[in-house]
Amino acid sequence: MSTVVHVRRTRRAIAVAAALGVAAVCGSVVAAAPVAFAGEPSHTSLSVQAPASVGFAGGPVEFTEDITNSGQESTGYHLELQTVTAVGTPPDAIVIDYRDPADGTWKSVPLVMTGTSGGVVHDGTVSGLTVPAGRTLRVDLRIGAPMGLPHDGATNGGFQSIALHSAVVADPHEPAQAEVTSTIKVTSITSSLDHVPATAVAGGTPVEFDATLDNPTPSDYTNLGNVLFVDRHATVQVRTADGAWRTLDKVAGIAPDDPFGVYLQGRDSSLRSGAKAVARVRVSYDAKTPAGTTTLGPCVFVNEGQPFRGTTNCGTRSTIQVLPAATKTPAPRPSSSAPSAPSVPAGAAVPVSASSPSAPSTLSAAPSTPAPADPSTTSTAPSTQQVRAAEAAQPAAPSPVQLASTGADHTAGLAFGGLALTAAGACALWLRRVLRRA
Repeated sequence: MSTVVHVRRTRRAIAVAAALGVAAVCGSVVAAAPVAFAGEPSHTSLSVQAPASVGFAGGPVEFTEDITNSGQESTGYHLELQTVTAVGTPPDAIVIDYRDPADGTWKSVPLVMTGTSGGVVHDGTVSGLTVPAGRTLRVDLRIGAPMGLPHDGATNGGFQSIALHSAVVADPHEPAQAEVTSTIKVTSITSSLDHVPATAVAGGTPVEFDATLDNPTPSDYTNLGNVLFVDRHATVQVRTADGAWRTLDKVAGIAPDDPFGVYLQGRDSSLRSGAKAVARVRVSYDAKTPAGTTTLGPCVFVNEGQPFRGTTNCGTRSTIQVLPAATKTPAPRPSSSAPSAPSVPAGAAVPVSASSPSAPSTLSAAPSTPAPADPSTTSTAPSTQQVRAAEAAQPAAPSPVQLASTGADHTAGLAFGGLALTAAGACALWLRRVLRRA
C-alpha cells in the first residue's frame, strides 16, 4: 500500500467517523449511487448486505457485496474495506476474510490499524476483482470482532458497533467509483443463574439451580470458558446426561485475591450461533463455612491465556445466606429407675435399717459390674473395726432377720450355741410328756 493511498484512507476515515451518527440512524445503505468522474459517467455500482450484528469476541459472520459493471468493457476493481470503532479498541479486535474465487477457501484480508480522534480505524483491500461488461460480481466476505488472538484474548476495551465503509476503485490512486457505509451492532454471549435458593446450611444438603449459557448472536464461539465463581468452602457438581452427579475441580486464579472458579462445560468449549447450554448445578458448603452471605458469580471467558484471563463477560451474581451448621443433640444415656447400690468393702457387715425394709431387694437388684469410681471422689475403704464401731452406735433393728457377716465372728458362734441348747431342752421336754402319756 502506497503512502498516498494511506493518507487518502486516513482522511476518509475521519469523514466516516464524523458520519457515524447518520449511519446509526439510517442503517446499512443497500445500494450506493455511482460516483461520477469529471467529464464522464460512472458505470459501477455497489450493493452491500452487511450483517446486522456480530458477536463480541465471537467468530466472523458471513455477508456479501455485489459489484456491478454496467459499462461496455470488462473492468478490474479493488474493493477497499475500512472499519471504525470506538476509542480504546485493542489490537486484533477486528477481522475480515474473503473467499478466494479461484479455490473457494477463506483468506484473511490484511488490516492496518490506525488511531484518530474519532476512533480506531482498520484498513484493508481485496484486489484482483474483474467484472465483465454488463455483469455483477458477488464477493463473499465475513467480518468479526474476536477481540484478540486464540488463547490471547483482550482483557480491556470494547465497542458497541462497527462502522463498515466499502468502496470500489479501479485504481487505488483514483477516487471511489461507488461506496457504501454500514453499521453493524456488536452483541454478546450471556450467562445467567436461574432459581438459586436464598439459603444454604453449612455442612447440610446441597442447593440446586440452573446455569444457562445463551448465544443469541450470529457468531459461533470457540475457546470458551463458562465459569462459576464460588466460595472456597463450596463443592460444585453438575448433572451428567445419565443423571449422575460429577464433581468439578475448583481452579484458583493467578492472583492471590482471585476467587475460586469451576468450568461448567470444561475449558475451551464451544457454542454455535443461536444455541443454549443449560447445566443443572448443585452446590454444598462444608461445616467450616462461616455463617453469612456468599455469592455465586457466572462469567464467560473467551480465548483464555491463563485461568480467568481473556475477553470477559459476566452475568448477574446471586447471593446465598449460609446458615451455621445444625447443633447435634447427644443421645440420652440409658438410666435405671433404681439407685445404684453402694459398694461394700470386703469383710464388712451391712446394717439393715428398720426404716428401709426394701433395702435387701435394692441390694439384690444392683448391677453385677459396678461403674468405675470417679478419681476425684474416691476415698480409702473403711476398716472392719470402724464398721463394727459404727454398728454398735446404731440402735438394734427390730427385725429378726440379719445378714450374715463374712470372716470370723465369735459373737455369732456364741449365739449359735445358745440356740442349740434351747432346741435340745425343748426336745427333752417333749419326749418326757410323751413317756408320761404312755
